Amino acid sequence: MNKLLKSSQTSARSAGWEFLRDGGEPAFLISATIQFAGHLAGHVARSINSAKSIPRSLPTGSAWILRPMAGRATQIDGLRAFAMLGVACVHWLPRDLRGPFPFELGLFYFLVLTGYLITGALLRDRDRGEASGQPWKGAAMKQFQLRRGLRILAPYYAAVAFAMLMGAHDIRTALPWYLFQGSNIHMALTGWPDFTAHFWSLAAQHQFYVLWPFVIWWLPKRWLPGVMIAFVAIAPISRTFSPMLKPWFMMPDLLPSFACDYLGLGGLLALAVHRGLAFDHPGLRRATWLSFFGYAILYGFNEAGRTIPGLQVIQQTLLSIACCGVIAAASKGFQDWRGVILDHPAIQHLGRISYSLYLFHNLSPLLAGKILPWLWWNPWFEHGLGFAIRISVFALLAWLLGWLCWRFIEVPMQGMKARLGNAS
Repeated sequence: MNKLLKSSQTSARSAGWEFLRDGGEPAFLISATIQFAGHLAGHVARSINSAKSIPRSLPTGSAWILRPMAGRATQIDGLRAFAMLGVACVHWLPRDLRGPFPFELGLFYFLVLTGYLITGALLRDRDRGEASGQPWKGAAMKQFQLRRGLRILAPYYAAVAFAMLMGAHDIRTALPWYLFQGSNIHMALTGWPDFTAHFWSLAAQHQFYVLWPFVIWWLPKRWLPGVMIAFVAIAPISRTFSPMLKPWFMMPDLLPSFACDYLGLGGLLALAVHRGLAFDHPGLRRATWLSFFGYAILYGFNEAGRTIPGLQVIQQTLLSIACCGVIAAASKGFQDWRGVILDHPAIQHLGRISYSLYLFHNLSPLLAGKILPWLWWNPWFEHGLGFAIRISVFALLAWLLGWLCWRFIEVPMQGMKARLGNAS
C-alpha cells in the first residue's frame, strides 16, 4: 500500500511518481499487534452493542434521528482544508522536499469522511422512509442518485472537460474510463498518468456511492455491523494478495477493494453514532490513539525499509480508525487552540471549496504551463526563491479554478439539491 501512499511527482518539472520498496521483518511487534487487534475489536463490538436498547424506529420528525449529524460541523470543514493542503504538497513538492512526513494522510481522511457522511445520510433516509409506512426505496434511490449527480458529478465532469481542454494526455486517450468512473481500475492496469492521477480516489468514491445504498437500505438492520466489518476486512485481505496480482496490474493498490477499509470504517462510525455512540466516548478515544500509534510504528518501519510481513496490510486500516477518531473529535468540537485554527475564516473558506480544489489542484500546473511556460523550462524556477514562486503560482491557480467551480457549479447545484429535498 505504501507504493500508493508515497506516489508523487518526482520533480517540479515532471508529473511522474515514485514508489518506496518493502523489506525487513522486525517480529517483536507481532504479539503486541495481535493483542491490540483483539482490544480494538472489543471496543467496536461494545460500541455497537451498547446501542441495542435504543429504539430502531422513530417518527420522521424525531430530533433523535437528526441529532448526531444535524447542522454543519464547521471543524470538519477546517480539517478538509488541511487535508487538501497535504494532498497538494504530495502533488506539487518533490520527494526530497517533503521528507518522511506522510502528507498523503489528507487523501485518506477524505475517503474515511466520505464513508461517514454518506452512511449517515443513508441511515437517516432509511429512518424517514420506514417511518412513513409507505414503499420508499425506489423513490429514495432516485433522489439519492439525482442529488449525487448535482452535488458531485457536475463539478467532476467540469474538471474532466477542463483536463481535456488543457490537453491532459491520459484523459484524451482513455476518456471512457474517466467518464464512467473507472479511472482507478485504468490506473491500476497502466500506472500513474500525468496531471490526472488524483482522479483515482474520486472513482473509488463514485463506485462506493453506487453500492452503498443497497447495503444500508436493503439489508436487515441487525446485519449492518457485521456486514460493515466484513466490508472493511476486504481491504487488508486484498493487500495480502496484492503480490499475486502484479502479473495483471501495475498498481493493484488502486483497485476498489483496497479502499474498503477507509470507506467502511467511516460507515461503521456513522452507524455507531446513529445508534447512540457519543463523539467523546472514552472507548473511541482509546481506539483512536492505539490505532494512530500502531499506524505510526508500521509507517516508520516501512520508511526505514523494514516492513513487517503479515502486519503491514493493516497499516491503512489502523490509519482509518484514527481518522474516525479525528472526525468524531471535530464533530464534537475542539474547544482549545485547535478549534480556533479550524474555525478561522480562511481555513473555513478552503474547507468549503475543498472538493473543487481537489478536482483542479493537479490541473493547475498544466494550466501554468500553458499561460506561463517559462515556469517550467527556466531552470531558475527549479530551486530556492524561483521554486517558491512556481508553487505560489500553482496554489493561486488552483484556488482560482476551485473557487470558480465552487461558485458557479457547486453552489447552484447545492441549491437545486436543497429544492429537490424540500419537494420530496
